[in-house]
Amino acid sequence: MFRRLLLIGAAQGWCFWGLWQSHALKIWPATDPVSGRAILYLALALPLAVYLSEGIATLTQRRRLLLLACVAILFPLLGAYSGWVDNVSTNLNPFSGIPFARPSDLFAAGILGFVLIPLLAHVDVPAKHWPYRELFETAWRNIILGISAVALTGLFWVVLFAGSALLGLIGLKFTFELITKPIFAIPVTSIAFGTAFALALGRAEMLITLRKFQLSLLAWLLPLLMAFILTWVIALPFTGVEALFKTRSAALILLWCVALAIGFTNAAYQDGQTIPPYNKLLRRLLAMAWIALPVVVGIAWWAMSLRIQQHGWSEDRVWGIFVLLLATLYVIGYAKSSLRRSSWLGSIGATNVCVAVVMSLGLIALLSPLADARRIAVDSQLQRLRNQAIASDKFDFDYLRWQAGKYGQQALNTLAAGIDHPNSTIIASRAKQILAQKQRYQPGAGVESLTTAELKTRLRMLPAAARLDDALLKAIQVEAKDWQLRRCFDTESQCAVWLVDLNSDGAQEAVVLTKNTWNNAGGNARILQKQGDGYHIVGSLQIPSGIPFSQSIEQIDRGEFRVATPTWNEVELSGQRLRVMLDKHH
Repeated sequence: MFRRLLLIGAAQGWCFWGLWQSHALKIWPATDPVSGRAILYLALALPLAVYLSEGIATLTQRRRLLLLACVAILFPLLGAYSGWVDNVSTNLNPFSGIPFARPSDLFAAGILGFVLIPLLAHVDVPAKHWPYRELFETAWRNIILGISAVALTGLFWVVLFAGSALLGLIGLKFTFELITKPIFAIPVTSIAFGTAFALALGRAEMLITLRKFQLSLLAWLLPLLMAFILTWVIALPFTGVEALFKTRSAALILLWCVALAIGFTNAAYQDGQTIPPYNKLLRRLLAMAWIALPVVVGIAWWAMSLRIQQHGWSEDRVWGIFVLLLATLYVIGYAKSSLRRSSWLGSIGATNVCVAVVMSLGLIALLSPLADARRIAVDSQLQRLRNQAIASDKFDFDYLRWQAGKYGQQALNTLAAGIDHPNSTIIASRAKQILAQKQRYQPGAGVESLTTAELKTRLRMLPAAARLDDALLKAIQVEAKDWQLRRCFDTESQCAVWLVDLNSDGAQEAVVLTKNTWNNAGGNARILQKQGDGYHIVGSLQIPSGIPFSQSIEQIDRGEFRVATPTWNEVELSGQRLRVMLDKHH
């Protein structure tokens, strides 16, 4: 076993290094996100499936080969789909970073692997059920094995860096240079992980003892948590839900409480054969306390539905609904068994198996075209824009371009072509601009894709009857060194051009007012003065932070301002002007 897992780790490491090298050389599969992502998922999933299915006593060789075949087919398909969706974003700048899957996708795929492997290993097809005790043993064994292998691999690298630093003290720096090279670091890490897994697996009896010890300790946190939950449920009719909903994360907070309750309850229940570490009275009270959990889940559903009604679907809310569905299944199953006196929460086993199956199917759907969270989020936000449920200046064009993959690209193309909306022209120009951007964080990127008429729609003239001449517009465009001016042409900026004579010379200066992006108050202003045939920046103004930007704009538009001469004259010293800064009490 030890040699086999070591060889598998080596093969996995060299596969990872090949992916890394193809990226460095800009060759296949790095140039094709579909095949590259499929190979990545296969290289991650298949060795992990070998590790996690190793040493299961009831798993026959035939069943294990079937399990590995399912993993070898399913995960590359999920990876290929992930690459297909991300193909647009990856091709924008394919070699500026590692074009691997998004961390959230990898995390979800990892959970799918951990849940799916015990289900495939222990399913009793003729009887159409799963033996809960075997599932429990395998699942917890794999969790502890995985954590142990990751910890040992991390410590292995700590030793490598410590040793190389020690040798570096006497001038032997070649070891540090060696271990930081990808050709060494990537394969050796995979070999170390496989070796660590084999070492931990060889001490399976110690793992069982460690599991029982840890779960027994966690079980004593359940009474404390249930006391808090019961107190909250009892106090809820008197306090109301307004304070909870004002947190804007009510569903998340409630789901964390439910997740902890589920975890601590399972720590006490374990495989169903272990006597809970509570006396008879406490066991009964804890079982009855589960009746309060449906209230918590119901409030979480309410909070989530309000957010969806107000802001539509987003990726986070799609995943949140999925987690909420799993929590509901857990709570209903556990609460149902709390009413029975036959055994302490006797339906936990059946409930856990049911949720595991639903979780596996749901993760496959969410990671595939069946229920991709990005597709749902894009369709929802696009429909909200069409229905004017969201203002065009609040619409998140950046998400469509940089995070929604192919679905976002298709939505932007639809917006650029024009939709039925009062601000369709402005929306189309913004969509065209962001489609022209090749890098996400680049002020003013994509300005060249806009026509002069489209650029003018980004700027509000003050007073309203004022005219924006081409020379001023060109000056705002070409002042690339000034990020404030360039930001006026970003998709989410709000700017106004105020024509006013600030120095009493009979000629109007152009004050470009820019709204702060981090709040709705205050802002900045750059002053441009006409010099010859063009305009040039000569100074700036600061809008008070206590005044909303929109209020300042409206006051200027109504003429509620005056250009005042300084109360205190300035002092000229060594060719420089010194302003008198008065104390507040003066």
